[in-house]
Amino acid sequence: MAKLAATAIALLFALVAAASAGAVAKRGFAFGRIGGNIVPFAVSIGNDGSVTATGPVKLGRKHLTRIQIANLNRIAATNAFGSIPAVTNCPGSLPDVAATYVRIGPRTVRVHGTCLLGYQRIYTALERAVKLTY
Repeated sequence: MAKLAATAIALLFALVAAASAGAVAKRGFAFGRIGGNIVPFAVSIGNDGSVTATGPVKLGRKHLTRIQIANLNRIAATNAFGSIPAVTNCPGSLPDVAATYVRIGPRTVRVHGTCLLGYQRIYTALERAVKLTY
């Protein structure tokens, strides 16, 4: 009986560890531009504040403080990032215009156009935080 309990406990710890490993796979923030007739770019902000970019953009800031990270989380929460649809094609957006995306933790939102004010606020806050220039 004791051996069975020990096995069950070991299995429980293994499941928790596996779930935790999957949960931390995507952390921090990412945003960028995809599709359309323009060169894409991607910016990533790690939970430690490190900032990296690919594509035709320049970063004015390559590290964010804990306060800046907390501010980005606050802006995302204030603008209900969790309830923004995963994909939005704004009315009147031309098909050859690039879409933008924001990833916070494991959730990614992609918007083609500028019809979602909350999303635009989050995207702009991310651009400003890293002092992005094109």
